[in-house]
Amino acid sequence: MVHAPNLLDPKYAPGAEQARQDVMVGVSVAMTLIGVTCVALRVYTRGFIVRNMGAEDWTMIGAAVLTIVFFLELIVGAKEFKLGFSGMSITPEEMASNLKLILAVVVVYKMIMTLIKISILMIYLRLAVSRTFAHLCKATICLLAAYQLVVIIVVPAQCTPLHKLWDFTGQVPGHCINANAFYHATSAFHIAMDIWILVLPLRLILRIPRPPREKIALFVIFGLGIVSMIASIVRLQSLRLFTLSNDPFYDSLPINTWSMVEVNIGILCASIPTLKPLVSKAQRHRTKNAMLKYSGKKNAGGEWPGDSKVAILKTGKDILISLHPSTMKGEGMKTMDEEWELDDRPPPVPPKDDGFGTIQDPPPKYPDMAHNKI
Repeated sequence: MVHAPNLLDPKYAPGAEQARQDVMVGVSVAMTLIGVTCVALRVYTRGFIVRNMGAEDWTMIGAAVLTIVFFLELIVGAKEFKLGFSGMSITPEEMASNLKLILAVVVVYKMIMTLIKISILMIYLRLAVSRTFAHLCKATICLLAAYQLVVIIVVPAQCTPLHKLWDFTGQVPGHCINANAFYHATSAFHIAMDIWILVLPLRLILRIPRPPREKIALFVIFGLGIVSMIASIVRLQSLRLFTLSNDPFYDSLPINTWSMVEVNIGILCASIPTLKPLVSKAQRHRTKNAMLKYSGKKNAGGEWPGDSKVAILKTGKDILISLHPSTMKGEGMKTMDEEWELDDRPPPVPPKDDGFGTIQDPPPKYPDMAHNKI
């Protein structure tokens, strides 16, 4: 049984609702700046340094644009419709406006999360070394696209007629679906997809012929998605509290706050692995070569002609090694950039043969470069 809100509760004290809304606006501003900045750096890296913008980058740009739209929706809701205020503090017209805004927020939020996941899967497709892995990635993309289509259809059609959704008198004839069950199901679907996307490349990483330390770096890169998944779980908990609330307008605010955190952490985690060429000359070279190999494979009909499986895995390694700062041999250490500098230099000139029987110095030793250790 749902009880009426307690007017003596401190959360309804004068100024408390506005302060709470200000926190949501502040978090939204900070997270949007982080997410959009990451995408801007990604575009600069891929477009001007690596000079190879892929479909996954354009997909992430779409996610960033929708994130700005999401941010503007929350700002308009906060300033014009008292988004997050108690139902006792807003007028019926503001309640109706809040519900209309929430419909738009839900569609945009779900679209952002879908685009982020599709962008990650498109990167996986670049690394596909088997038809099975490629088919799993493509099937997941199709599933996400079908899911998003369902969301776009169901959300604005959850009530027939739609204005029954904001009919507080009960006089409008029609019916509505169980919206709480639908939103719980869609949130659970996103969490399940997060887990699937995290697990999908594990076999590929384990097969890359690199030292354990570098494989750990790869697990860290892919494991960044766990942070976004945690935000999704916290948001789902906020959604559960919202469905049990006796003041749903008030308790809708944490859902919006965590939604903003979730989408921008997702963008951050999906973009960090692409930024290493921004600061590393060696990674720029490896990424360019890997992209050229991938383009050649794609133009040849989707196969890897002339490449052994080890070479294919090296190509995947070139794209993925982003956190590993150096390579070790004995007690000496060289950074990846230093090794690339050595790789650019011509080999030393061998000593001249001054005469028959002349004892010559032993031949020079060439630098122990990283690609020889693969």
